[in-house]
Amino acid sequence: MTRNISILSNDDIIEMAPAAGAWEPMEGVSSKYSFVPTVKAIDLLRDVGWQPIFATQSGVRKRARDGYQKHLIRFVQPDLIMRDERIDLLLYNSHDRGCSFKLMAGIWRFICSNGLVIGDEYANFSHKHIGFNPDDFMKSAIQIAGSAGDIASQMDELKQIELIPQAQSAFAKAAHNLVYDEPDEAPIESDDLLKTRRHEDEGRDIWRTFNVIQSNIIDGGLRGSKIGANGRRRRVTTRPVKALDKNLKLNQALWVLTQEMGKLAKEIA
Repeated sequence: MTRNISILSNDDIIEMAPAAGAWEPMEGVSSKYSFVPTVKAIDLLRDVGWQPIFATQSGVRKRARDGYQKHLIRFVQPDLIMRDERIDLLLYNSHDRGCSFKLMAGIWRFICSNGLVIGDEYANFSHKHIGFNPDDFMKSAIQIAGSAGDIASQMDELKQIELIPQAQSAFAKAAHNLVYDEPDEAPIESDDLLKTRRHEDEGRDIWRTFNVIQSNIIDGGLRGSKIGANGRRRRVTTRPVKALDKNLKLNQALWVLTQEMGKLAKEIA
């Protein structure tokens, strides 16, 4: 592996995300629930060339769910590491009936250590625990690897499309509406999402605009203000999106939005 990537063992994964090591479902689930350990899925992915490098799990409010909650493991393949980005596979699962196995394509951007998630249907698969078929599961993982060329082509195309300032603002406003149900009451303005944090992100192409917006939303850290209960405006800093469900949904929605911006830009040109 290049770029100092460390491959994880199953023990490493369980240490990072204990729920991935569950060998039985959460107490109280239906007898009809079909249990498939995450570690079995991880081993199947290893068999088709995907190597785990990172694991995390969601927090829980109820103690009974602790050890069975949603968890995510990121995988890589040496052949899918490029100069500036890497095509990854994400495995998402839980053992509390919260979700089925989900396999998703992701992009890791080395400049900012940004984890992007592909929203296209061809790069997203769901496999229920009931009737789990290992062969179908591995075929999905192989298909994600096979889609790497298409994903790379999309990235290259987005890097070539320049946006005028008004189009960048429209992009940011659409993304802002994805995050805030009441945009007018949000602590930041939509154009705040266009603030760059590093020299490499300066530019007007869609790819960099997308990455700047995504990073500002997911990582938080933008300074703004909000009206408190006393009616006074107070300074606040936006928080990072740590909840796994929200993180994945926002990432996928931003990817789809970026593709639509690319289509519109090409039509206008």
